[in-house]
Amino acid sequence: KPIKKMSGGMQRKFEIVRSLMHTPSILFLDEPTAGLDALSRRNLWEYINNMRRENGTTVFLTTHYIDECEHVDKVCIINNGRIAINGSPDEMKQSLLKQELVLDADNRRQLIDELLDMGMFHKIEEHIIVPYQDMTAQEIIARLKTKLSVLKIQEPTLEDAYIEYLTVSGGKAA
Repeated sequence: KPIKKMSGGMQRKFEIVRSLMHTPSILFLDEPTAGLDALSRRNLWEYINNMRRENGTTVFLTTHYIDECEHVDKVCIINNGRIAINGSPDEMKQSLLKQELVLDADNRRQLIDELLDMGMFHKIEEHIIVPYQDMTAQEIIARLKTKLSVLKIQEPTLEDAYIEYLTVSGGKAA
């Protein structure tokens, strides 16, 4: 069957296979998973990660799926054609965001008062969200006297960091 008569997803798979056939030392991928189904997307990433490990292939990636960047070595946010911020995914998250505790209690008012006394209260959504940086989660919890009904440490994602960057920079990024 001629490639032009294949579905868009099949054409995309063919393009990707063609670019990977010669085991390049440097590989440029422009939105490689656009148009792929979930299984093909997963298989592609497994193959690319194996190439990186086994052959030392350097991969340059552009993507709108920020979760795909969680496992790369380095991320760059481009703004007006220039690198605005870069680093490992963890460095990006740490530089732009604080970790958050998600808390709640039957006596919510008492919990809020305790957090305010500690200078830690932030916002109320479904639960109470408390960003922290100077103390560990364990130190904060140890200082609370209110019995908690909800306790979760919320790790920031790379997408959270990207959105924070857009918010701080006035919403300008490529």
